[in-house]
Amino acid sequence: MTKKIIQVAGFSNSGKTTLVEKLVSAASKNALRVGTIKHHGHGGELTSLDVGKDSWKHRQAGAVVSAAVSKGALQMNVARENDWEPDELLAIFQTFPIDVIIIEGFKTSPFPKVVIMKDQSDIKLLDKLDNTFCVISWFPIDPEQKLDEVAYFQLDDDENYLDYLLQRLRG
Repeated sequence: MTKKIIQVAGFSNSGKTTLVEKLVSAASKNALRVGTIKHHGHGGELTSLDVGKDSWKHRQAGAVVSAAVSKGALQMNVARENDWEPDELLAIFQTFPIDVIIIEGFKTSPFPKVVIMKDQSDIKLLDKLDNTFCVISWFPIDPEQKLDEVAYFQLDDDENYLDYLLQRLRG
């Protein structure tokens, strides 16, 4: 069975992990089993099993399985010489008893994306990223800047954007 996938993209400190936590929690409360994949884009040694780290937050929010990737290492005690690509991780995740996969990071991957924008300069992401279906913004967006067939929400509109994303995950 193919799992539903949503990718959360945005620049550092835009709120990706917070959004993933909210979405994992909401999906889990709605009887969806969730797996998460976190791209540790700034490199460094993985310590995602530690309390307070992003993968730990994903699990605390209800993720059945969670992975973190950095410089070729996968936080499942698996490592390899080359970087892990999302499609390789998805092949592994297809074997877990989960319904949906939420990917945090990997901006340029081709999966259906939620883009978080913290300030006006982040609008350039909309031109650079493919497959964006939803934007969550910290600021009001000028209607002329909006793309067709993309849902737009303000960051403080949790209830509406979580309902929208859950509907998408349910299919």
